Amino acid sequence: MTGTSVTMPSTAQMLLGLYGYLLPVLLYVLWSTLALWDLGRSAGRGSGGVWGWTLAIFLLPFIGPLAYFALASGQISRQVRLVAVGGGAGAYVLVLLLGAMTGTS
Repeated sequence: MTGTSVTMPSTAQMLLGLYGYLLPVLLYVLWSTLALWDLGRSAGRGSGGVWGWTLAIFLLPFIGPLAYFALASGQISRQVRLVAVGGGAGAYVLVLLLGAMTGTS
């Protein structure tokens, strides 16, 4: 009879699994907060533009904040926007790759 071996995941596998699960939520919260903060500081928009971007940020998870960073001009410099979006996305890709290498995903 062939038995099935069950092994416990290593600490690294558990941490990478946790990060892979929680990092998208954290990125959405951070990107949304940064976009709303920048939207609140920009004085040149009318109320329709502010409401439109606010609804887009809340109703379109990930796409709304990323569209705001790509299309809207605000108080935050382009370099800071690129670091916030690129760094967060890069960190998530790194966690996914490390998880794949350790057998988490």
